[in-house]
Amino acid sequence: MLLGLLTQHTPSMVAANVVVASVFAAMMWLESGDFLIGYWLCLPLAINAMRWGWNLYLRRNLEALAGHRLPRAELTSVVLITLNGLAWGGLAWIGFNGDRINQDFVTISVVVGMTGGAVTPLSALRNAFPLYAAATLLPFLAKSFWIGGNIYMAGGIILTTYLAVLFGYSRTTHRVLRHAFHLQLEKDHLLQELESVARSRALFLAGVSHDLKQPVQALGMFTACLEGQAREQEGALGDELKRLARNSGLALAAINGQVTRLLELSRLEAGEVQPRQRRVRLADIYDYTRAQQADKAVKKGLRLRFVDTGLEVVSDLKMLQSICDNLVSNAVRYTSSGRVLVGARRRGKTVEIQVWDTGPGIPEEHIPLLFEAYRRFDDTARGADVGFGLGLALVKKQVDLLDHRFRVRSCIGRGSVFSVVLPRA
Repeated sequence: MLLGLLTQHTPSMVAANVVVASVFAAMMWLESGDFLIGYWLCLPLAINAMRWGWNLYLRRNLEALAGHRLPRAELTSVVLITLNGLAWGGLAWIGFNGDRINQDFVTISVVVGMTGGAVTPLSALRNAFPLYAAATLLPFLAKSFWIGGNIYMAGGIILTTYLAVLFGYSRTTHRVLRHAFHLQLEKDHLLQELESVARSRALFLAGVSHDLKQPVQALGMFTACLEGQAREQEGALGDELKRLARNSGLALAAINGQVTRLLELSRLEAGEVQPRQRRVRLADIYDYTRAQQADKAVKKGLRLRFVDTGLEVVSDLKMLQSICDNLVSNAVRYTSSGRVLVGARRRGKTVEIQVWDTGPGIPEEHIPLLFEAYRRFDDTARGADVGFGLGLALVKKQVDLLDHRFRVRSCIGRGSVFSVVLPRA
């Protein structure tokens, strides 16, 4: 609401009023010795003290004031602003008398400056600035014409023009602020709708992924039965059944891995996962990842090595297992020959887990896109069926949720290194 915008500007406006009024009153007293200026100073000080207190109340209760109580709160703010304008307008009868032109010039300069500086902040409320400007400048306008003379008559005409221009600026500024406020409301509403749609989509995918786990497990049981039958058969039929069972098992393992990643990613996007961070031994993470990826590396003829370490970190055990497993799986998948190396380095109060590979490398322009779910990159050097899918997207979501840091470095033709930086226990 626009009243909230006004509350943000009020502290600086109150401070300016107090400082300018105090300095001006001190100058006037030193010049004229008129104690009446001291009584005048009490007015802006008292009114701005009330504005300060009212502003504190608004900032604490702004959300509760929405609805039928909002117009009354806006009216109270406008009244206090108008009273402040009347206090400044009262200077027309104290420091603007026509007998000391230098003093009159300083007085009108101060008042004109205070009025001009209030255009933008007070335009948040429709009537705040017009009433403030009228209460401040109209007494000086009337006094100028009452004093008479060429100088003061010309000053009155200039002041009238200045006041009209300020009214126009205020009206335009208020329109712009209202338009910006409505655009912000529309943006917030659309953002809420998008978040709702994204959450619904994530929940739907999580449900579908969960439901797919059971038929996949059932197919695994059927494949196991097929392997048992194949072992009992002899000759060409037995060999063919063994080949079919082996290929079916590999296909089911790939499907199960994708369904598992999709389920985890969907739950993360839906906000259903809450990390439980504690001390974790990296050696345990290495053991888990080695058990998952060693056979895949052997089948591709790769050397998979984990550098022994006694380091401990602070993280979520399950998520860190998933992060490391996905990074190593990704490295094994895209490395045709050579090795995959997993190690950890101490960096002050943090530990950096690194996964090195001797794959083909990643083009620099593709690195920012690696972590987008369902995106694949066609690369003739890797084969048309190879690309980046759910694994890295899941890693990025988990790293962000755990408040860890993620780094990627790559060199075409030499390989890549994926790093996760996390707190040391």
